Amino acid sequence: MIANRNIFYYLTAIGLFIVLKFGYTIANTNDLFFLLKPTDKLVGLLTSSKSVYFADKGFYYRNLNVVIEKSCSGFNFLLLCFSMICILGLKYVRNPLCKTLITPIALVSAYLMTIFVNVSRIFASIVLQHQTNQFLPQNAQLVVHETIGIITNLSFLLLGYYLLERFFKNNTNYEKRT
Repeated sequence: MIANRNIFYYLTAIGLFIVLKFGYTIANTNDLFFLLKPTDKLVGLLTSSKSVYFADKGFYYRNLNVVIEKSCSGFNFLLLCFSMICILGLKYVRNPLCKTLITPIALVSAYLMTIFVNVSRIFASIVLQHQTNQFLPQNAQLVVHETIGIITNLSFLLLGYYLLERFFKNNTNYEKRT
């Protein structure tokens, strides 16, 4: 019965997910500037480095030999995080006004979390790349880079899910229905 009351909100979130996912497939680096620029600024602060922006490539750090580009934007993570927040929110929130606010709150929250996770992932990759340059061949470094991305994204998604569910359980009068 509760799922029927939430169907409009679920369909809205699913529709937005599909539109954004399709938009990502045709997006270029300039279209993802809203994710790449804050990530670049924070990575620059952490590494004490400056980047140069190339519209067709992304943010290039010459002294690190690193490019932050479309695949580094974390857009897929943003969509997963947005979906997770919407699903959990709709599971616990009963108030129709609050349910209406879940989608925009989920977008903003997912955006902020994506920036944080991107910076963490890229910084960890830079540090490990410099540590492994001497003894790993280039193709093995690519595997390490992708592994760091997978582990970082998955860890933060799981941690985010756990913390958000605890938050909702502790701050709502939700009763699990059998």
